[in-house]
Amino acid sequence: MAVNPRFRVGDLVRACYTFYDYFYVDEEDDLFYPWSGIVVDLYFDEEYFGDDAIYDVLCTDGTQRLFAEWELMLIQR
Repeated sequence: MAVNPRFRVGDLVRACYTFYDYFYVDEEDDLFYPWSGIVVDLYFDEEYFGDDAIYDVLCTDGTQRLFAEWELMLIQR
């Protein structure tokens, strides 16, 4: 488990999928890409992501999406 995750629950973040063009082809999502939202939870899955946290983000379009730590940028803490 990561000792110090970069983001905390409640942080306002901007989120962009790293491989969006290859794996996420829903045309409706393009309207809000890149997304902004609030971190509502974080998970650790050492089997797939090692020490990196996976963040559950409630985006401004009302959809909850999962992002890796490197796919987020802090807007406001």
